[in-house]
Amino acid sequence: MDKNSKRIDKVYLVFIFLFSLIVLKITYLQLFKQDFFKRLAHGQHYKIVRIEGKRGNIFDNKGRILATGMNFYSIFADPSSIKINKIIEPLAVNLSLSEKFLKSRLEKKKKFVWIKRRVSWEIKERIKSLQLKGVGFIREEKRVYPQNHLAASVLGITDIDNKGLEGLELYYNKYLRGKDGFVRVLQDSAARQIILSSQIITPQRGDDILSTIDAQIQYWTKTYLEETIKKFDAKQGSVVVMDASTGEIRALANYPSFNPNNLDSKSFENIKNKAICDMFEPGSVMKIITLIAAISENKTFDNQKIFCENGKLKIPGSILHDWKPFGELTFREVFLNSSNIGIAKIVQAITPKIYSTYIKKLGFGEITGVDLKGEVPGSLKSFSKWSKTSNYIIPIGQEIGVNLLQLARGFAVIVNGGYLVQPHLISKICSQGVCETVPYKKKKVLSSLVADKAKDILIDVVFEGTGKRAGIEGRKIGGKTGTAQKYDPKIRKYSSSKYRATFIGFIADLNSPLVIAVTIDEPLKSNFGGVVAAPVFRNIADKVIKYIEGERFLVSQ
Repeated sequence: MDKNSKRIDKVYLVFIFLFSLIVLKITYLQLFKQDFFKRLAHGQHYKIVRIEGKRGNIFDNKGRILATGMNFYSIFADPSSIKINKIIEPLAVNLSLSEKFLKSRLEKKKKFVWIKRRVSWEIKERIKSLQLKGVGFIREEKRVYPQNHLAASVLGITDIDNKGLEGLELYYNKYLRGKDGFVRVLQDSAARQIILSSQIITPQRGDDILSTIDAQIQYWTKTYLEETIKKFDAKQGSVVVMDASTGEIRALANYPSFNPNNLDSKSFENIKNKAICDMFEPGSVMKIITLIAAISENKTFDNQKIFCENGKLKIPGSILHDWKPFGELTFREVFLNSSNIGIAKIVQAITPKIYSTYIKKLGFGEITGVDLKGEVPGSLKSFSKWSKTSNYIIPIGQEIGVNLLQLARGFAVIVNGGYLVQPHLISKICSQGVCETVPYKKKKVLSSLVADKAKDILIDVVFEGTGKRAGIEGRKIGGKTGTAQKYDPKIRKYSSSKYRATFIGFIADLNSPLVIAVTIDEPLKSNFGGVVAAPVFRNIADKVIKYIEGERFLVSQ
């Protein structure tokens, strides 16, 4: 055998050896690695995509929609199958995105990245018409609020993934949020299109909730509050309208407010629900505690008059003033005229220690339990920490911190016959057509007799006292004004220019009496609660009476 033949044989043997190795390798891969390659192929062609469960709606107490979802489209891309330089410019121009942002997303070593979430159908169609390779669309829900600013502080907001962040959206998120489904996304071999496979886990819709808010009452409340803030050049203000018997909140408004459909950097300054999150010294509205305590303890100075020192009384560590000089006043006249000195003398007759128990009895110093996050309990020192000055100034609303909803609840005790109710914003939760009523607490803290006597005096306060501007002819309107100097920590004393004007009142002669609580912070053109806040009460009350009684008339027909 010549040398050439030997070389050919060697080459042939090498070829056979290499071919055998290849066959063995293929056999090994097919027999032992087939599951691995199946998974790899699926990973290259399939993507598990979450399908968001539709979020439940929020309704007012008449079934009007306050919050719902609308279908939008989200744009995504597969960075592994695109040519960045060809798609960055058209995406940037049509989606109002920076090329730098798009490049940072499209350079990721992933099979799936979001480009822009929840765009309109028109924008989706515009992008679709460009036929950009590796770009696709998924339909998603976006939370919308049909009434815009209306009840924004109550409803709150959601994030980009429809998770509640504030308000009822946050508090009831576990009910409102639906259960997500999943679908496999299949891309063809040329990466030209996205096909949804038949393998899908169906998403489940969230529960609907029926709120206690009445959109019509909420509208009037918001409107009159805003008008007042602007009229008196005030810093801010809040109003609560609550059913005194049940604790159902018919309206809750803060101003300045925000539009949850159009959030910007300024919106986040106004998201805080000031009606429950702001703590302030209430001023003379706190005199209802003295009224209740004195009636309960039989310290009403029957057939006697209280000498109010002609407007100036020396007390431990300070001098107590009245807003104008008073001589002798009856028990009733002390409240009609809102005399600080008269109140101080009544409290000394009750004794400050007994008086302090009534503050707690009406729920001050603790949260009301309203179904919103972030409520402050207020500030109430234990009696052992009261100073000798405290005995005189806490009864007139200083050295104590409250929120507006606490004040509304305290007045509700007087008008509902002595019950401390739990304020709330939701009445029913509905799942798949079945609704369950949400239970709330209510406890007796005063006798009906005491509550009725206190109510009559507060009606007199509006009829002929400091609350006249809250009155409505022919109606039983009661309430109490409050004009509180604000403490200035910079100068470590009460400001001579900054005030909080408050009026808390009630409509006693409705089938179910309502409490309306108004507070206006730092009004500039006037600072009296009777001038600034009482007219807000009257305007809202006038509309509400006609609305409720007109509705009742129509039903009876």
